[in-house]
Amino acid sequence: MWCLAVQCSHYMPRVISQFEYGRMLKHRYVPIYVASLLLMFHTFVVAYINSTFLEQFINTKSVGVIYIITSALTTLIFLFISRVLHKVGNFKLTLWLLIINGLAVFSLAHANTLEAAIPLMALHLIIVPLIVFNLDVFMEEHIGNDEGLTGTRRGLLLSLMSAIGAISPFISSELIAYGGDFSYAYIASSLSLLPIIALLLFYFKDFQDPKYTDLKPLEAIRDFWKVPDIRAVFIVHFVLQIFFMAMVVFTPLYLITTIGLSWAQFGVIMLFGQAAYVLCEYPIGVIADKYIGEKEMMALGLLIMAVSTAWISFVNTPNVLLWIIIMFVTRVGASFVEVTTEVHFFKRTNSTDAQIISFFRVTRPLAYLVGAVISSLALLYLPFNLLFIVIAFLMIPAMFATLNIVDSK
Repeated sequence: MWCLAVQCSHYMPRVISQFEYGRMLKHRYVPIYVASLLLMFHTFVVAYINSTFLEQFINTKSVGVIYIITSALTTLIFLFISRVLHKVGNFKLTLWLLIINGLAVFSLAHANTLEAAIPLMALHLIIVPLIVFNLDVFMEEHIGNDEGLTGTRRGLLLSLMSAIGAISPFISSELIAYGGDFSYAYIASSLSLLPIIALLLFYFKDFQDPKYTDLKPLEAIRDFWKVPDIRAVFIVHFVLQIFFMAMVVFTPLYLITTIGLSWAQFGVIMLFGQAAYVLCEYPIGVIADKYIGEKEMMALGLLIMAVSTAWISFVNTPNVLLWIIIMFVTRVGASFVEVTTEVHFFKRTNSTDAQIISFFRVTRPLAYLVGAVISSLALLYLPFNLLFIVIAFLMIPAMFATLNIVDSK
């Protein structure tokens, strides 16, 4: 909960009313969303090139190991982040993470040795999920408590972020084509953090931290596992995050190094493929609020993801149009699942479910960890193309899990 009595600045301390503070929150609504969109650009302008960048120094199997280690460290940090927030505060922690991450990414533009590239990339991969969490702390009170609009609001936010996610890989591919290496993409990514820092300093310098709840993993697992409905959403959300990991880390490697596409072609493919999120997520949120609920669309999305992801394994031609169709269809399925899991989860939980909500936030780095382990093991024993069959099979238990979901309609 937000405190009702705050200091407006270090120089002009005064107590303000609940009404005045409410007006301040509204004024901060736009900066939070702008910061979130800028962070989306910062992340996605390099997300699809990170694995290929690393392959300059290590082999494909070892790339997965880097993601295993960084995901494990991120998950561990999340277990203790509440204690850090208690001592440091969200404003200071976010500011320092932005500065450190910006310096690390800028340095990646000039890293040309294994000893420099690996630690810098590890810093970036660990810090970004933490910054997302920090911005979520700022944002949490601004989504609102009207559950009838949860899908609409979250669908709109996801659509805006998806638009950035669609254009960012295209921009990075053009920067790579222009510069002949990865440098310009990492420089652009680092510079995009400067306006976020400015927004943070201007609007959130006087941020009053809410009461943070320490995550107790065993208690959180017990709480969500005993409720079949919530347990099912966790399983589906977890599998979705593994799918995202495979698409971000291994799809670029596969299309560039195995299929033989150029970075310019890859950028075009991802531009049109990611457009599925922009076109689908907001309407899905509205439909989930007003018409048929989430269960059926969630199951349909998983089926589409399973079929289209498996399809990747059987295509070995560098036909750009065909790859656009495949990537678009995979994202159509993912957009169904992403919106419906978020909508259903936040409709079924409230502020009293602190442990469950905290654990829900940890599913992304935890899923990246599990997904990286599965992918790395698969690459040890299977050809590269069959990795996508393995990822597709993970959708099957998730589809069965949706049977335990009770629609909110």
